[in-house]
Amino acid sequence: MRTDGDAMKAKTPFQFGWIIVGFGFITLGLAYGVIYSFSVFFVALLKEFGWSRSVTAGGFSLAVIIHGTISPLVGSMADRAGPRKVFLYGSLCLGIGLALCSLTQTWWGFYIFFGVITAIGVGSIGWVPNVLMIQRLFKEKMGLAVGMISSGIGIGILVYVPLIQYLIIQFGWRMAYRIMAISIPVIIICMAIILLKRPLQATSSDQIKMEDSHKVTKDPFIVNEAWASTSWTLQQAIATRQFWLLGTSFFLGLLITQSIFAHQVAFFVDQGYNPLFASYIVGLVGVVSLGGKILWGALSDRIGREITYAMGITCYVFGVMALVVLNIFPSSILLYLFAFLFGMGYAVTAALPPLVTADLFGGHAFGGVFGSIMVFSGIGAAFGAWFAGFVYDVAGSYLPVFFILIIFGLFSSLSMWWVAPRKIRKVPGKAK
Repeated sequence: MRTDGDAMKAKTPFQFGWIIVGFGFITLGLAYGVIYSFSVFFVALLKEFGWSRSVTAGGFSLAVIIHGTISPLVGSMADRAGPRKVFLYGSLCLGIGLALCSLTQTWWGFYIFFGVITAIGVGSIGWVPNVLMIQRLFKEKMGLAVGMISSGIGIGILVYVPLIQYLIIQFGWRMAYRIMAISIPVIIICMAIILLKRPLQATSSDQIKMEDSHKVTKDPFIVNEAWASTSWTLQQAIATRQFWLLGTSFFLGLLITQSIFAHQVAFFVDQGYNPLFASYIVGLVGVVSLGGKILWGALSDRIGREITYAMGITCYVFGVMALVVLNIFPSSILLYLFAFLFGMGYAVTAALPPLVTADLFGGHAFGGVFGSIMVFSGIGAAFGAWFAGFVYDVAGSYLPVFFILIIFGLFSSLSMWWVAPRKIRKVPGKAK
């Protein structure tokens, strides 16, 4: 039994697939532009309310926890009802949350408005529903497609962080939140109504299971046929060692990158740079990550997921080392070196998770499995943002944080090698 989405894909596989890539590119840029603009709101909130850095960063941490925690639910909803409804309801929730952020008077109020309501909105229109659509429309070029949509996050960082900093300077941080509350939901709702008219979801789970099993047994990329022919459910996936190793790798990957993202503007200001210039450096990170995500995604299709991830983490390590040196020998050159290396390192932690998850647990329940994996990422990102603020409050410096993050990065790469997706499915470049 073929669904409308399957018929549409059969008639216009190239056009429709790449239209969805464009939709995901824009949506992820807008959604995560909200999250990463926190670094400039962070400085504004510290200035107005005088909260400690750990308390203020806790709002970001809570947002990332909620974003990750709701991912299994979002994935299951997208599997059952289709991504379109998830995008519509999520956009409305996002708008309400941002509007309430502009009314913040207390730290606990900010936690509710940004850390809970806004985070639910971002999670509902973010990674999980977008990756679910890509996973169903692409096979051999999934790395490229995921890299392209995730590069939209780089555009969000590039455009939104400096733009929001400008709006804060000109109109205040409250008005900046109000502008975001109106513009972002309107754009995403309009695109979802126009582009997602037909569901991409199968109507018969049994048929999909049979088709998936038939496809993987004849797939030339398969290394472990017993594993790949399994029609994975969430319960089955959770019972595997690979699920937990993958979760550990992504937990550490998001911990190290979000620690830097949440505190980089404050660190640069501490070094004597003005907030607007610091926001430009953050924007440069976004530019680099834009190309980096496409590069890592496409490269992983050719040389393998593990080696690609290790290369990206190596970039991250050298980027953090640039901050260590900057703390001792201030130099603008080190700022730009950091932006390039950290942007490339961050890019690999964004582009690889959905690809490796699809390699291991692709199938009719992929949305729920990937959503559950994202819980690890959310907890890691949340803990990282809080942890960096806590260590700073105790030590009065970010240097101890940087050294700890380097160690965590190395363990994240090691966990990916232990997952060994190469032993389950060959990437297209290795199957030729």
